[in-house]
Amino acid sequence: MNERWARMDIGIFVSSLVMVGLSIVLVYSSSFAVAQNKFGGADFFLARQIIRAALALGCFMIFINVDYHFWGKRGRGAYIVAIILLIYVLVLPGHHAIHGAKRWISLGFIQFQASEFALMVLVVLFSERLQAAGDALRDPKQFARFLLMIGVLSGLIILEPNFSTACIIGIVGLSMIFVAGARFWHIAGLLLAIIPAAAVVAASAPYRLRRIMGYLHTSDHKGDIGYQAYQALIGLGNGGVFGVGLGEGGQKYFYLPEPHTDFVFSILGEEIGFVGLMAVLALFGFIIYRGMKIAFNAPDKMGQFMAFGFSFILGLYVVIHACVNTGLVPTTGIPLPFLSYGGMSLVFTMSSMGLLLNISSQSRALPARGGKSGTGRHARFSPLP
Repeated sequence: MNERWARMDIGIFVSSLVMVGLSIVLVYSSSFAVAQNKFGGADFFLARQIIRAALALGCFMIFINVDYHFWGKRGRGAYIVAIILLIYVLVLPGHHAIHGAKRWISLGFIQFQASEFALMVLVVLFSERLQAAGDALRDPKQFARFLLMIGVLSGLIILEPNFSTACIIGIVGLSMIFVAGARFWHIAGLLLAIIPAAAVVAASAPYRLRRIMGYLHTSDHKGDIGYQAYQALIGLGNGGVFGVGLGEGGQKYFYLPEPHTDFVFSILGEEIGFVGLMAVLALFGFIIYRGMKIAFNAPDKMGQFMAFGFSFILGLYVVIHACVNTGLVPTTGIPLPFLSYGGMSLVFTMSSMGLLLNISSQSRALPARGGKSGTGRHARFSPLP
């Protein structure tokens, strides 16, 4: 055990703990005005974030110490559970919907989105199945089986409706299939078919169409559909180079909706400025870099795909959240990993970091597992000696 801890990636370990500490500070700073106004106490969200942080740290330690192969072997069962949960939220009575969407499962003191669990399960399941498939993945029938698994999850999530997370499920799944060695033309052909269909789905719902129009004509919709994006940019502009000071930002005083969740990046930029924001993004970049390094040095394909999947998700969420807050993409409810308040996002993020650390603790210590079918000579990862 001591030897494995010595091999564990200390950089991700320390960075994850720093992020958890920063999340507690940032959630309080961005939420106390809303908490005082709506719930009669400035520490309403802070107290709940501390509970989430404690739960996240517990899961973090569990996933560090439990062999990732244990979770990989249970991916199929977890996938079935994910489907059941996604169906469960759809059949809930209407009063369970939040802003018209039925996405959340309540555990009393905490809520989580079934789609967040499904995304984590997809990475774990695909890591085990892609290793088993090996070069057979290049066969159209095998390729189609993986697409079906993605399609079932994405389809149920769209029905919630939650189009952005459904897209993330698809992007992550296809990225894992690609690095596992699927034929480029299979991926390219699929994308050519999906992109027009996704555009039609995106424009089919009135609220999504309004968001797109607000994005395309922000200056004409500062007071309605483009309000959030406009206020987010004001917050970033107010921060300047060094920020107005932690806790001193003005946009959280009811100018910017959801300042502690969907627009925490803007609040962060206002209070710690461009320099501070770049430091936080650099820390995210460091974690993603170390995660990809773990993927290249993992002892087997399952570890490689798992490390790649969770590192890729982290990077994807950071990029989308930052782009929403800077007006580069239409507004969507994608949290900033570690730092946004809400549900069990922090718990799932820390669990994925624990899995990365478990994989790193076995790197260069175990022989590559699996025979010819598990190796996959066409895979775009190959373990280092």
